[in-house]
Amino acid sequence: MGDARLAPADAGRPEAVDPLAPGPVDAVGLVVHPGSEASVAMARRLVATLSDHGVDVVVADQGPAAAHIGGRVAADDFGDDLGLVLSIGGDGTFLRAAHLVRDAGVPLLGVNLGRLGFLAEVDPATIDEAMPRIVAGDWEVRDRCTLDMTAVDGTGAAVGVGWALNEVSVEKSAREHMLRMDVLVDGHRFTRVGADAMIVASTTGSTAYALSAGGPIVSPQLDAMLVVPVAPHTLFDRTLVTSTRQQVTVALADDQEPAVVSCDGRRPLMVPPGGRVEVTGASVPVRVARLGRRPFAELVRTTFRLD
Repeated sequence: MGDARLAPADAGRPEAVDPLAPGPVDAVGLVVHPGSEASVAMARRLVATLSDHGVDVVVADQGPAAAHIGGRVAADDFGDDLGLVLSIGGDGTFLRAAHLVRDAGVPLLGVNLGRLGFLAEVDPATIDEAMPRIVAGDWEVRDRCTLDMTAVDGTGAAVGVGWALNEVSVEKSAREHMLRMDVLVDGHRFTRVGADAMIVASTTGSTAYALSAGGPIVSPQLDAMLVVPVAPHTLFDRTLVTSTRQQVTVALADDQEPAVVSCDGRRPLMVPPGGRVEVTGASVPVRVARLGRRPFAELVRTTFRLD
């Protein structure tokens, strides 16, 4: 497990555009923020609109609110036989939806009812205008690369695996102590860092946790991973940028508390001292539906109010 491991030749490719229009959709899935009344109300509204267009609606079973939205509720195999999935909420809801549909290859379109909604395509003010195009399949698909994560203990035994659209985070479990880590690239030691956490982010995730830790904003058209220390206790506090075809390893020192590792903030697991977290580009992307060709620079400017 400690040897450098290359991803498949097509893994981690930058944002790619599918030039083929998907055509009319006859089944749409909804992933809804269950704790947001606005999101639930929007979901009910979209169920009615889609049903009026003869579209079958399936709602992901993510809480008691799902049964009151309308449509069919699906707990297992949610993405099967769907032409499109709508995420209704903020970026957190979009990430949950991505983890439900990536492996089924279903395109995902975000309806923003959150604070930033950087990953979303439409908002409540434009949803009525967008619905005919959504139903007609008048949109393109852009592939966003994802990251594969493998965690092992000091003996090399597997602790857990996962994948991320935004980032893999390795964080301290003891509040009063920093986390001491070696960063390796393709098995070669790069540096030793003491920090509160280490983030390995995709370019999609560059505008999320990595940005808040001082990392750069990177276009999703670039094929890269970002390695960003959080509150480093060393003079080296810069972001390392590597190819997604390389492997980044975060190796934990032996004499400290365990680390908490999560992918997109989901299902954290404990990695013991002396363990390692290995991250590389995944061969399976998240397919994102886009209604237009909004430039990335414009999206960043408007989302973060840079005017």
